[in-house]
Amino acid sequence: MATETVTTTTTGNMSPVRILIINPNTSTHMTDALRPVVEELGFPDVHYTFFTSPNPDNKGIPSINSPTDAAESAKICFPALQPLVSHHDAFLVACYSAHPLVQMLKNECEKHITSATGRGSRKKYVTGIFEASCLVSLGLVGNASSSSSSSKTLDTDSSDTNNHGLGFGIVSTGKIWEEALGRAVNEFLGLGLESDSTSLSKRSGGRGRFYGCETTGLNASELHDLPAEEVRRKMMDATRRLLRRGRITASSSALRQASGGDGRSSAVKAICLGCAGMVGLESAVREACLEELGSEEAGNNVAIVDGVKAGVGVLYGLVKCGF
Repeated sequence: MATETVTTTTTGNMSPVRILIINPNTSTHMTDALRPVVEELGFPDVHYTFFTSPNPDNKGIPSINSPTDAAESAKICFPALQPLVSHHDAFLVACYSAHPLVQMLKNECEKHITSATGRGSRKKYVTGIFEASCLVSLGLVGNASSSSSSSKTLDTDSSDTNNHGLGFGIVSTGKIWEEALGRAVNEFLGLGLESDSTSLSKRSGGRGRFYGCETTGLNASELHDLPAEEVRRKMMDATRRLLRRGRITASSSALRQASGGDGRSSAVKAICLGCAGMVGLESAVREACLEELGSEEAGNNVAIVDGVKAGVGVLYGLVKCGF
């Protein structure tokens, strides 16, 4: 249920932005791990409230390890969230999936906007950490057509890629997410679904700028429960595999120059942390980038996108701008 509110300093007479951060699983440990992430963003004039899934009759979802878990968690959380809609300006679903709560809350917000008056009539905004990370990544990777098609060659030793420019990918938890998130990205970007679903997880990802999803083999709770060194190793291994999906050969000079590296360069220029439970694991991803790409410049040139930070930033901007 809704828990402690964290408030930053309010300046002047401006009404604070009220953001509800929703953890749709029952792990209060995971909810608590989100607090310092959003506090450290340092946005002024904002109130954060944190929500953890109810656990009626012990039927709550302790760790969302599949799209089926996500759908079930939405059914459990939504009744408890409905009374909170009128008290907040924006809502962040902190589960890295195409979570049904995002659309369910958007529909609920529309009802409130239509019927409310005064402050309650302000437009309300909803996103998930998955959607926000995709939007931010697209803004970071640059122009996908930065070099002519005749000068771009990707190393196909590790994947049957259909990408032709700089792009992004995802490092997530269990293997089921490789196909599920590949489909979700294609759908979110309006690219449609692959006709051969069995091949989706084996390719370099979807289309255009998306280089796919690599996974650690761990579930969300194991990110916290297993020895830190084991988790770190699995994160680094998944990161290396993702970078190799976008490996640029020595013959692709124009794209290699655009990516800022040498013959070990990768067209993957942004990596999304594909689980809210990956808070604090950015350093493992960065270390793998440095080792795999072989230079400090190339390794540091890969953006690491935390969906929680991206989501709060997107929502804060939307409320402040009033789009």
